[in-house]
Amino acid sequence: MRTILLAVTLVWAANAQDAKTVLDAASKALGAANLKTIEYTGAGAAFSVGQSVSPNGPWPRLTVKSYQRAIDYTTPAQREESLRVQPTGAEQRVIQLVSGTTAWNMAGNNPAPAPAAMAERLTQIWITPHGFVKAAMAAGSATAKSRTAGGKKTTVVSFLGHGKFRVSGTINDQGLVERVETWVDNPVLGDMVVEAAYSDYKDFSGVKFPGKIEQRAGGHPALELTVSGVRPNASVSITAPAAVQSAKPPPVRVETQKLGDGVWYLMGGSHHSLAVEFKDHVVVIEGPLNEERSAAVIAEVKKTIPNKPIRYLVNTHHHFDHSGGLRTYVAEGARIVTLEPNKAFYQKAFAAGRTLNPDRMAKEKKKAVFVTFRGKHLLTDGSRTIELHHIQGSPHNDAALMVYIPKEKLLVEADVYSPAAPNAPAPATPNPASVNLYENIQRLKLDVGQLAPIHGRVVPLGELEKAIGKKS
Repeated sequence: MRTILLAVTLVWAANAQDAKTVLDAASKALGAANLKTIEYTGAGAAFSVGQSVSPNGPWPRLTVKSYQRAIDYTTPAQREESLRVQPTGAEQRVIQLVSGTTAWNMAGNNPAPAPAAMAERLTQIWITPHGFVKAAMAAGSATAKSRTAGGKKTTVVSFLGHGKFRVSGTINDQGLVERVETWVDNPVLGDMVVEAAYSDYKDFSGVKFPGKIEQRAGGHPALELTVSGVRPNASVSITAPAAVQSAKPPPVRVETQKLGDGVWYLMGGSHHSLAVEFKDHVVVIEGPLNEERSAAVIAEVKKTIPNKPIRYLVNTHHHFDHSGGLRTYVAEGARIVTLEPNKAFYQKAFAAGRTLNPDRMAKEKKKAVFVTFRGKHLLTDGSRTIELHHIQGSPHNDAALMVYIPKEKLLVEADVYSPAAPNAPAPATPNPASVNLYENIQRLKLDVGQLAPIHGRVVPLGELEKAIGKKS
């Protein structure tokens, strides 16, 4: 595994220090030995990982008006609550929890299982300064190396988390943890590096805690927090509701709706795909979420359109929830069709290590083949044609495409327009991305009868016109 270090000259000690001595000193300096729980509050910024406007741009920044986190190091468990301000100005309260091996979210008073988030949330506990020291001491296999960078002496302590991935922490000469680095599994980036930096320590009843917390994920800022209050050994009780504990992961559901001769809408859950039949092959539009979703869609395509290979997977844009299943199609033998700016991003992402959770592409050592374009691209066999168009000027993503199927007068798009519930009133303020979508339809003079969004339901063009105030 690679280790990301600061771009400075490092001088490593000839002999590794005794990790136990370093950790004992850090535990004493931090007040970690008798720390069972902790609560802290603050404000700052959170970033939407995997949702950047450009493929290689930073994650979008959201203001965090208030932040509260409670951690129980013994169980382990945590509750994280934040009040975030969306780009529209709307406020969103986010409550995320984990206890033992159970993760869930709260929507009002309703708990919702979140099993896919369990590992990452537990990791967040153990990359806190006190959590790192506790985990390193419990591992029993930690190593330590001293280094000098810019005249400053620190010690890097490393250990294997769960025996498979490395966790490294930088401890200064006062015994305070300045930085922790590890990896979490991500469907797009593979072994995604997560870094946490701590500074401006203050004493709270014998426990030292940082006043500034900064996190990075996948090389970009993920959290910036200024701490306003800390309560060591607060009363923290976090138990998963019975309904969440007994919940089993729902099966991946794929429901097929025929939209025309050789065109199927593959629905289920939050994200859909489409399959288009050609003379000797199939084109699938969108491979969202993860390998489990893509495997289920591929199985449904093979059942619906037997004896024809999936030759192309059309990817609308790079956002992680819309590209997390691409690698499964590569393993299936499909070529990835996407806009040219996305290619370099995918090549870099696909080349990353996959040691935490090897997927089918990694196991079969398949290589991705890309078909890229700018502006417009056609997929045709002489009788069936589909058109791919760049959504120019989209505020949602600057390298997003839409798919037009002329025979059915059907337009496929992702994120820029998601239909409201039937008979719902039009929004008071039109979504700028939806307005831009309509402008692109007009610019290209596309004869659209219906839209098949990746989110939502099939609707006539009039629903989009109503949503942006073009039609009452």
